[in-house]
Formats: sequence, C-alpha cells, structure tokens
Amino acid sequence: MAARDAPENPYIAARQEWNERYGSYVRSAIAWRIIGTTAMAISIIGFGYGLYQSSKVKLVPYIVEVDKLGAAVSAGFPEQIDYADQRVVRASLAGFFASFRSVTPDAVVQKQYIDRTYALLRNADPATGKVNAWFRDNSPFERARRATVAIEVNNVVALSDQTYQVDWTEFERDRAGKETGVRRFRGIATVTLTAPQDEAVIRLNPIGLYLRDLDWTAQL
Repeated sequence: MAARDAPENPYIAARQEWNERYGSYVRSAIAWRIIGTTAMAISIIGFGYGLYQSSKVKLVPYIVEVDKLGAAVSAGFPEQIDYADQRVVRASLAGFFASFRSVTPDAVVQKQYIDRTYALLRNADPATGKVNAWFRDNSPFERARRATVAIEVNNVVALSDQTYQVDWTEFERDRAGKETGVRRFRGIATVTLTAPQDEAVIRLNPIGLYLRDLDWTAQL
C-alpha cells in the first residue's frame, strides 16, 4: 500500500508538465518555420522564372505584303507564311539591291539604306565581305556630294531554290538634278532562310532572308 502511494519522480513529473505546456508551442514554431522556408523557396523560384520569361522575346511580327499601289495582297504571322513563296523572296531581294546601290544626299536616309542592306547579311558569309569591300571603295556619303543614284529593279528570277538573278537599272543625277548616266546591272545572289528571333532583326528582316554569296556585273 505504501509502495502504491509513493510520490512520483519529480523530474519525470516536471518533464511531463513541460511537454504539456510548452511542447505544442515548439511543434507549432517548427511547423511555421518549415512553411516559411517553403514559401520563400517558392517565391525565389517564381521570381527567377519571371526574370527568365521577361528576357525572352515576346514580339510576334505580323507581316503584310502589298502590291505596287500599296494595296494589301496577303498578310499573316510568320509561322503562317510559306517562306518558299517566291513573291516574298523576290520582294526582299529587290529591296536589298535598292538599298545597297541607292545614293542620296540625306545622310539619315542613306544610313537607313545601309542598315537595311546589312540586315540581310551575316558576318561569316562571303556576301558580307564583298559588300564591305564595295562600301570601302565607294562610300555613298562621299558620292552623294556630287551625285545621287536611284535604283529601279527590273526583274528577279529564281535560278534554283536558293539562287536568284536580279536585274536593275541605276539612274545617276548630279546635284542639280540633271541625269548624267543610266547603267544596267545583273546580280546573282545565293540565299538562305533562318527564322529571326531578335526584335531588331525582325523589324528590318521579318522573314529571315540572308544572302550567303553575291556577285554583280554591269550590263552593256
């Protein structure tokens, strides 16, 4: 009887009391710490993904093809356009040669011509070296001091899937506007198509047409 009435161990009693009073607080604190850490990890992952998405190009160009009178002929997003459409390629090539060979006294417009020319060229291709050599020996800014050159593209013919023949006429005038010469040229261009990704490229070369090689001669 005396053994059953013996008092409990005071240390065990104190531990039980502590568990009952404070153990739940400790468990709650641990749980909230885990929740907070998880929320912070999710926030960091979400913020990083947001930065990644913001760095990607979201611009989707919408291309409209027009005829000589400015009326719309066809339109659509690039993925909807058939890049093998000869009309699109011929129009881009005609624009390239017009920009490449035109000479104007307006320096701002001339720079735009040069930008449009190089928008269809890539550094590693032979065509770029040939165009660079031409501009080094025939600066359009220097030539514009004494003359202007207007370009009329007469014909663009596909010789194969990747090679085109371009015929154009150059009308040279002095600074007084008097015509001083008319010359005809023929160019042979080998092209390739690469879908553009950069916004600056899309603005000047929306279909991703690049000249890999290029040769041209004057016609008698």
